[in-house]
Amino acid sequence: MPSKKDLFSTQQLRELNLIKLLSQDKEAFDYKTICRQLDCSFITLQSELAHLSTFPGISSFPYIESHLTIDYHKAYGPQKLYQSVLLDAPTLRLMESFFFNECHNLDTLASNLFISLSTLKRLIKRTNTYLKQTFDCKIDIKQFSIVGNEKQIRLFYLKYFSEAYDKHDWPFDDLVSESALEDLIHLSAKQLDAPIDYSLLHHLKIMAGVHLVRFSQGYRVNDVYPLAQDLCHQLEDESAFTDLHDKFETDFLEPLNCLALSEMFSAFFLEDVMVNFQKIPLADEDNQKVDFHDWSQLMLTIEKGLPLEIANKDEICRHLHNATILGDYDIYENFLIYDYRKPFLDYFKSNYPDLWQSLCDSIEATYDKKGVDMQDKDLNHMLYVLLINWDNLFMQLSNAISKQKLLVIEKGSCNVGQFLQGFAGQFFDITIHQEMDIKKAHIEGKYDLVLTDVSLEQIDGVDVYFFSQLVPSIALAELNKHLKHKIQNRFKLSKNSFYYLF
Repeated sequence: MPSKKDLFSTQQLRELNLIKLLSQDKEAFDYKTICRQLDCSFITLQSELAHLSTFPGISSFPYIESHLTIDYHKAYGPQKLYQSVLLDAPTLRLMESFFFNECHNLDTLASNLFISLSTLKRLIKRTNTYLKQTFDCKIDIKQFSIVGNEKQIRLFYLKYFSEAYDKHDWPFDDLVSESALEDLIHLSAKQLDAPIDYSLLHHLKIMAGVHLVRFSQGYRVNDVYPLAQDLCHQLEDESAFTDLHDKFETDFLEPLNCLALSEMFSAFFLEDVMVNFQKIPLADEDNQKVDFHDWSQLMLTIEKGLPLEIANKDEICRHLHNATILGDYDIYENFLIYDYRKPFLDYFKSNYPDLWQSLCDSIEATYDKKGVDMQDKDLNHMLYVLLINWDNLFMQLSNAISKQKLLVIEKGSCNVGQFLQGFAGQFFDITIHQEMDIKKAHIEGKYDLVLTDVSLEQIDGVDVYFFSQLVPSIALAELNKHLKHKIQNRFKLSKNSFYYLF
């Protein structure tokens, strides 16, 4: 029986082997490996690639340089890695030791950290450089404590404990009752009619835990907020509060009064913070901050200009308003090292660049109109607050274009078409081809795209995707790309009209 090799020239066999190599998805090859596999020179390989590039079905041959990657267990990601780094860092173990008052002299501290006394002194010097530059505090060897701006000391530990420990871990076990603190937060939120979810609950618990430990050690900020006074007065007659008051007095030898509440929740009792929708600030043109009313106007502009529905406008405005007031105490600023917002923001920046730019420009315009300077980090923070709290955002993006009309032409019993009707029918108007023939005239102008495992002629105005392996996973991936591309074009077209609104 004649060999298939006899059907092709040496060059054609080389090209077939090259295509076979490049079609493998389990292993990537660099130029050197491909040349060795094909037994040819680099110049010959370049010639083969140039020749194959002339084929109608070939778009390009991109070369992605070899690089080292990292794989995570399915239950974890980079944030867990950063947690491990934080907990293992000598500087932060040193700071945690001071927070819990674990040692009272340098020798014991060096022993606990498994380092020499000279190394400890160098570590303290290096740590102080960071603390002075970032948090206006330092380690005082003579007093053997952290000294400086008490608010900044608490802020450092709020960020550290928020990032270094998982939500199911409670780092203050022997010092602060987690359950009692939860009860107090829930009771206060109910009394204030303040919306709360698990993320905010955790943030407030860590904040109060840090502040209570410092409070129990004799450190005070001594700011008493009117809202804390009002809340304390409202809770006085609650039996649940009486029980919490008694426990607090037993644990900390101090009354659970407005001072204690102010110490625990500090910035969240600031006058301008919106704890609920009954506390919407009055519009004030002389206000030097971007406030709730400015954000409300921005939401209306976004809805009109993009246009995309923002069903929970008031809730987003409350988050944005509070973020400007709380600053570093905001729930989405609760980290020291790993900015978990960046991957989320990068997704929108790369996948929806025109939408991203429109939102950036609109927020900057809001600040400019108010005469307030905005740094890049503030812009990214406000974008994150907006996008992460935008109700039903991804569905809104998917519905930003008209429902795409999809025709599926496949061999056999149309299994993929039937699957897509059930799985992707919300985003595509799907028709399964059941005619006796395939005519261009029956497709042109009636469909936006075609998925097929049959070779078709070119059809004007219709995206035709051919698959030698037409299976659901591959089809869905291509449909996702198609949808994303159409949405990107949609925002590109609306970009100019959006800018006109400003």
